[in-house]
Amino acid sequence: MIVQRFAKWTREATTRERCEAATMLAETLVHGGAKGTDRDVIVASLTLLLDDPAASVRLAMARVLSGGRNVPRSLLFALAADIQPVATQIVGNSADLSQDELVDLAAVGSAAARRAIAERPVVPLPVSAVIAETGEAEAALALARNDGAAISDQSFSRLVERFCGDGPIRDALLGRSDLPASVRHQLMVAVGEILAQSDLLQNLFGASRAAAVAYFASERGTNLLAEKLTSRQTAQFGEHLRVSGGVTPSLLLRAVCTGNIELFTTLLASLSRRSERRVATIVAGGRSPALRALVLSCGIAEGQAFLFAEAISLWRSIARGDSTMRPAAVPAVLLARACAAGMNGKILPEAMILLRQLAREAERDAARDTAQVAA
Repeated sequence: MIVQRFAKWTREATTRERCEAATMLAETLVHGGAKGTDRDVIVASLTLLLDDPAASVRLAMARVLSGGRNVPRSLLFALAADIQPVATQIVGNSADLSQDELVDLAAVGSAAARRAIAERPVVPLPVSAVIAETGEAEAALALARNDGAAISDQSFSRLVERFCGDGPIRDALLGRSDLPASVRHQLMVAVGEILAQSDLLQNLFGASRAAAVAYFASERGTNLLAEKLTSRQTAQFGEHLRVSGGVTPSLLLRAVCTGNIELFTTLLASLSRRSERRVATIVAGGRSPALRALVLSCGIAEGQAFLFAEAISLWRSIARGDSTMRPAAVPAVLLARACAAGMNGKILPEAMILLRQLAREAERDAARDTAQVAA
């Protein structure tokens, strides 16, 4: 009888009066401790207001219920399926929604609902996975910018696959401290491919030259990325590079020429399928038949073994203090040794080109560092 009288009143009341009633009823349900018949009457009255023609009435109800606990699921899900302002108020703020319910809402809700879920203070892994897989760009951006969102390696990878061409999402992902090195590399490679196809680079350099510029930039970035990893992370990164086809003779040469011996060792171990300890022992031996055999077993040309051995020898001398050579000079010295030893014919032209490029890069970087110190 009470609900019937309330229904009659709603047909005569103004929108403002219905908003006030929705707020009062919702507050009583959430904070008033109503039980038994009283609670049933309140829930029934709020259920009637779910069909109110004024969105402001339903929004008033959602604002209160989103902050409550033990709210009837019928009310929560009806409001979550409402128009954007009402739905986002519930899915973005309700602490009464379980992880499974958020997963369901992210899967079947609107684009605005997914974005609101992605902006919640805490976003569990399964919820992030749904948004990474099905969310629109706005939801993906909100998720990437949310430090409270737990995102798995697989979900990070999926975001890169779907949105690598979106600049703001790329920037948000790169700004996350929990972005795995493998996914950071995946993103870097994807950006390189986009740049290689860009009209700007192709107009400046031509298609083939643009592809080469992007390729070398990607490999340099890969080497720089590996320099910041721990030993354990380097091992995982090396396996990622092997599986993704990112281990190339030029990357190995770049790593050993720049003194990134740990990455060099990891990549050889990954390619040869030998233990990293065994490979590290062989690499530490420098000029040895074992190193040559190891390199050949990885499917790398014999001339590369000479370059690898000479580079390791140079870095060993620098590390022991036996040489006053600047680290930046290693690629140039290695190039000179290859020519002096008559290895030009045995070393692939691509490797000689890369050595010259590495020599230029090293000198340019050294000059830049000197200028920064002086400044």
